[in-house]
Amino acid sequence: MEIKLLKGIKDIDFGISKYEFVKKLGTDLSFEIIEEEGDFKTEAVFVEEYGSSLYFEGIEIDMTFAACDTQNKDAVLFGEKIFNKSKAEIKVLMKENTYKDLEEEIEEWGEERLDYYDARVDFYFDGGKLRSVSWGVE
Repeated sequence: MEIKLLKGIKDIDFGISKYEFVKKLGTDLSFEIIEEEGDFKTEAVFVEEYGSSLYFEGIEIDMTFAACDTQNKDAVLFGEKIFNKSKAEIKVLMKENTYKDLEEEIEEWGEERLDYYDARVDFYFDGGKLRSVSWGVE
């Protein structure tokens, strides 16, 4: 499964409508509303084939793909499997691919986060191991 920073996941690009997404992947998907503010919603769907959760935002008739989260151990970024990499190796990989706007933080729940604002990606580490990757668009 390929992580495409600022673009999407595998063969699904950010910005695709929920309708087009369902047409492409099938109607047996189960969407869950995870946030609702007036007419604006955020919905999540777990796509088994990708081993990832995809997030759609907008009003009901115009929801678009905006973000992803994966714990897929086979995830590839810039041609390299990343879940076997250390924090230092992730930093090198991102720097080699021109992403430098890094902020490091320890979350309230204890995970360490590498946040690359210029790539809209967060890498979450627990016990020195990469546990999940979240990425999206502005």
